[in-house]
Amino acid sequence: MPTFDPDDLALWARGKWNQVPSKRIEGFSIDTRNIGKGELFVAIKDQRDGHEFVEVAKRDGAGGALVSSSDDRLSFPQLLASDTLDSLQGIAEEYRKTFAGIVIGITGSCGKTSTKDILGILLGSEVTHCTSGNLNNHLGVPLSLLGIELNQHKFAVIEAGINGKGEMQDLAKMIQPNIVLVTNIGSSHLAGLGDEAGVASEKAELFNPHPKLQKVIFPEKCLEHKEFSDFYEKSPSLCIVLRNGNPSEKHNSGDCYYEFRTETNTTGNSSTLRLWRDGFPVMTFPVPSLSDGMVSNIALSLLASLEMGIDQKALFERLPQYSPSALRGMTLTGRGCTYYVDCYNANPTSMLDSISFFSSQYSTLPRLFVLGGMEELGEEEEHLHEALGAQIKLNENDLVLLIGKKASWMAKGILSAGGKERQLLGLKDGSEAIPVIEDFRGAIFFKGSRALKLENLVPQWAVESNE
Repeated sequence: MPTFDPDDLALWARGKWNQVPSKRIEGFSIDTRNIGKGELFVAIKDQRDGHEFVEVAKRDGAGGALVSSSDDRLSFPQLLASDTLDSLQGIAEEYRKTFAGIVIGITGSCGKTSTKDILGILLGSEVTHCTSGNLNNHLGVPLSLLGIELNQHKFAVIEAGINGKGEMQDLAKMIQPNIVLVTNIGSSHLAGLGDEAGVASEKAELFNPHPKLQKVIFPEKCLEHKEFSDFYEKSPSLCIVLRNGNPSEKHNSGDCYYEFRTETNTTGNSSTLRLWRDGFPVMTFPVPSLSDGMVSNIALSLLASLEMGIDQKALFERLPQYSPSALRGMTLTGRGCTYYVDCYNANPTSMLDSISFFSSQYSTLPRLFVLGGMEELGEEEEHLHEALGAQIKLNENDLVLLIGKKASWMAKGILSAGGKERQLLGLKDGSEAIPVIEDFRGAIFFKGSRALKLENLVPQWAVESNE
């Protein structure tokens, strides 16, 4: 971890030490449950007031605390500032300015974490700092930035996730990205963002032009939104659109094209991703069978890596090192069944992408869809659940378990698409689903909001598949 000079921190935080630490600060924490020795504890006022835990931080070896009101009873370095969150973000903003490498900001309605993970591998894990987990909000972004090792890292890949209007401006100010990747625009966090147009408008704030911005990369579908189409027209030199399909003779030389193919041969299914980019030879990468969304995320990551000068040979060597994170498209097998677990989170875009992939992959088997509801969809939540249900096409031997009230709204849509009443079972909670899951023989799909923890319904005998 990087270390920090106390005088720099006081300047960046616009604060003052009650007593200056005798050693450099060895990182930052907002949670005393996992604070490290020598770290600065940041007392955030949220659901609980972090100032209540300053004494605990001292006891557990913190190097000091960033506070808005000091506890004079403690003989302990305390950096006093008017607003601890604002000061933490200010520290991160100033520290980012000292980084001479390339910062890649990633946003989108879904796929941010997967794209971050892929890009971290392609750029070289030894020289790339990535957001830990999904620390991508107003608290996570500054902590992620403050993990950059100035003398080790050449690249920093930072996720930017938002729930409400105005949040991206604050994140962009800290990240100051050289490269921006937008995975997609969909119906997520509508309770705070209003509608898809609102989502697009807020996401676009990450590439609000600034002197350090070099490239903005996004899929063609984003051009449906004014902020993206306007930027593409007004700043073509800053923009690369990723388009699905072969380039024509009159293609836009500034864009990139990709094609995903799965071919059946004597050894089974062979999938390849082909990438066209003017100035580079046509590149073909072997990849596992993946959803359309995941293929797009890989293509975006490859394109960004090429823009940052990564050798093509290195890309061929590094891409096979990637495998989906737990709960993000993991395939398990056991007792003659296949279990596809993609339940880290859910919104209409990610749900449809995952369901479409699962449905096509296992079209010849009886299928059991274990579906939970989607959160933060605002006033349109019932309609969006029903619309998703209308996209689910059932075969004769398929079954659907709808867990919870919000998932039950999908039923009307499933029936309108040809599903039968006998194929649907509404359940109050996941525990009722266990006997059905354990007795089913075929392919079983799990997807729903994080709060439902649908992964707990996967039988214990299911183990990771090597397919």
